[in-house]
Amino acid sequence: MKRFSLVVIIIAVLAVAAYYGHKIFFPKPEIEVLKTAKVERGDIKAVLVETGIIKPQVGAEVKIGARATGVIESMKVKIGDRVEKGQLIALIDDRETVRAIEEQKAAMIRARNNLEQVKLTFPKKIEEAQADYDYQKIAYERELKLIEQEYTTQDEVDQTKSRNEAAEAKLRRLKDEFRTEVKVAEATVEEIEARLHRQEIRFTYTRIYAPIDGVVSDITAQEGETIVTGLQVANLVTVLDPGRLELWIYVDETDVGRVKVGQDVEYYVDAYPEKLFFGTVEEIYFQPVVKDNIVYYLAITKVKKEDTRILRQQMTAYVKIIYDERKNVLTAANAAIKFEGGGQIVYRVDGENQVKKVPVRIGARGEDKTEICSGVREGEVLATKIILPVSKGPH
Repeated sequence: MKRFSLVVIIIAVLAVAAYYGHKIFFPKPEIEVLKTAKVERGDIKAVLVETGIIKPQVGAEVKIGARATGVIESMKVKIGDRVEKGQLIALIDDRETVRAIEEQKAAMIRARNNLEQVKLTFPKKIEEAQADYDYQKIAYERELKLIEQEYTTQDEVDQTKSRNEAAEAKLRRLKDEFRTEVKVAEATVEEIEARLHRQEIRFTYTRIYAPIDGVVSDITAQEGETIVTGLQVANLVTVLDPGRLELWIYVDETDVGRVKVGQDVEYYVDAYPEKLFFGTVEEIYFQPVVKDNIVYYLAITKVKKEDTRILRQQMTAYVKIIYDERKNVLTAANAAIKFEGGGQIVYRVDGENQVKKVPVRIGARGEDKTEICSGVREGEVLATKIILPVSKGPH
């Protein structure tokens, strides 16, 4: 019995010695907290960071081509000039067109005179032929009555009949000729009118007018140069309305599912890095754009009128699309959220050298803060920068 008690005592002593020996030779590693942040209420903006380019809106940039062949006689504007819609900006040599118009006008006068002549002369001829026909008809009818009473001869009747038929044929022929001559003369007038109209249209091509209010942004030909329609100087002058700009946002294909029409947009440009510009997503194009083997989709935001005074087309923009926003929710610094085992955890600081790993459920993630749905309470302190322990062997 005494021997058994001695064994038990020895085992107990060894256990205690082993416990304290492990504490001494294998000390428990500690987490070193370098920075902390509190769980607090606030607003979260979940954003997509993209790049974009300032572009003119559809119809805000018009490239004006020349439709007349000839020498540029006068260029009325230079790059940078402001122009109004309908303002004359260039003249092309119009001498050939003016001469052609004068020729057609002269031909028109002759054609109209001919039409008037036809309308004047033929009715008189028809009137005379009608009178002759009426007379011959009466004479023939009289001869028919006289032959019944044997007061005339058959030869006289036959001659009168022939004269009557000839007068009727002449009347019919003159009426047909009148209708034909009028149609021909009217057709000639219409044809010349059409030619004259075409020449007058060609004359307008020698005058280049501003199609919109705006600024001359490009000129591709100068006074004295010869242009050939369809071959040279397709865009003689370019006019831009600087007050109608839009932002083309190149959205990565991995982000496009979170972009919706109506979402708020913030952006800045290199020229004004301290100034934020604002807008909304107004359209998302379905047609992809491939740049450097990366697929993008264009989201369009109109530039506000007041911002067009300083923004210029082709400027690069650095864009944030706000796709989710939460108000007055529990938040924690992004640096406090760690990923472990397919979930999220935080290291809660309960006191000096007291750190506890706590699983949390998160919501919207902003640029610097994340929404906390469960796991910690407002006011608790979380480690944002820590040194995790590394197990060591015996000292």
